[in-house]
Amino acid sequence: MYDLLLRIIYLLLHLPFIGSRNKKTWLLEQKKIFKKLIRNQEKAIWIHCASLGEYEQVKPLIPGLKNINPLIIITFFSPSGYMQFKDYNLINQIYYLPFDFKNKMTRFIDSINPEMVIISKNEIWPNMLSCLENGNIPVFLIGLKCKISKTNNWFHRLYYKRYLQKFRHIFCQDHITYEFLKSKDITNASIVGDIRINQILMDAQAKYNDEKIINFTRNNKKIIIYGSIEKSDYDIIANTIKSRKDVNHIIVPHEINNTIIKELEQLFASSCSIYSKMDHTHTKQNITLIVDVFGILKQLYQYSHIAYIGGGFDQGVHNTIEPAVHGNYMLFGPKHMDFPETHFFIKNKIAFSINNKQEFEQKSNTMLEEESDTKKHVLEIAKLFFNQKRQDINMIINHIKSISK
Repeated sequence: MYDLLLRIIYLLLHLPFIGSRNKKTWLLEQKKIFKKLIRNQEKAIWIHCASLGEYEQVKPLIPGLKNINPLIIITFFSPSGYMQFKDYNLINQIYYLPFDFKNKMTRFIDSINPEMVIISKNEIWPNMLSCLENGNIPVFLIGLKCKISKTNNWFHRLYYKRYLQKFRHIFCQDHITYEFLKSKDITNASIVGDIRINQILMDAQAKYNDEKIINFTRNNKKIIIYGSIEKSDYDIIANTIKSRKDVNHIIVPHEINNTIIKELEQLFASSCSIYSKMDHTHTKQNITLIVDVFGILKQLYQYSHIAYIGGGFDQGVHNTIEPAVHGNYMLFGPKHMDFPETHFFIKNKIAFSINNKQEFEQKSNTMLEEESDTKKHVLEIAKLFFNQKRQDINMIINHIKSISK
């Protein structure tokens, strides 16, 4: 039944009106997987991530995993993960994950020859897990986080119970997930928290000088960055960007393609520059910058004072830890309840949830009027959070090593 459903979905994805903008790229790459695939004679460690966000969850483990086996292979399901990957110093081979047909998955696993498999977060594919189980290959799940809404759903409960039992060990993000697993008699689990925090702390320490941003902000105005914004955020932020000409505005959409960049450019046509079209000697005195390249948002937060984080009016707010580590006051929409860090930031008054554009304007205006060193204050509060949440990576690696045999 599962394989039949997959084949129907796969056929439907070929219809032009179904799927996302990246669908065409993904379908083309699916056809090329086995042409690019290298058949490994030596055993490898295979890491699988849905996209770049899931990769950040497991990236801190890679140096330790290389001490177990230096041959590391990574797969992504989404084009955004595969096409924007840059850490080739850590990884030996990179592929798309084949669609979860049993025959393709068996062939793929046989070719990459994994010693063990590390899967990030909730990327659970039934045929993939069954093939690995049949080959007696240990599989570890890193950063599992079960939403209460899903654990209360009978279908998700059955799905989790059946397939989570196939993991050698599950490293949970929180107590809710751990207790849910216990209730299903899944005892091969432990709580490690969010190890993505370790990576964010390491990234924050790395030197990054962006001449384009430095030149754009040379007027010494305060800076609001709008990070990972989605269409549902446009109406919230538009009036502030247009009216606060005493402030520099940097807009970074969550998804970047020509259509989205043109939409944003039309919305702010009178006063915006496009990042990729600038050079380091940019002299145009615009106050709004639209960033149309992937992978630099986490570094750009070091230049801003206030961060509006997108997604809070859609599926859920995006990463708030990255702006916090650089000392930004934070604003975001009401859909933030599934993220413990947002509760900490709101409780300590360095982040605020807003429900409409009027609240955003009022709160951002209040923040902009503060004359004290706001970055220093936010950093002091954020440091408390990071000191509590930083994880012991060596403990996780040693646990994987001890039970993978």
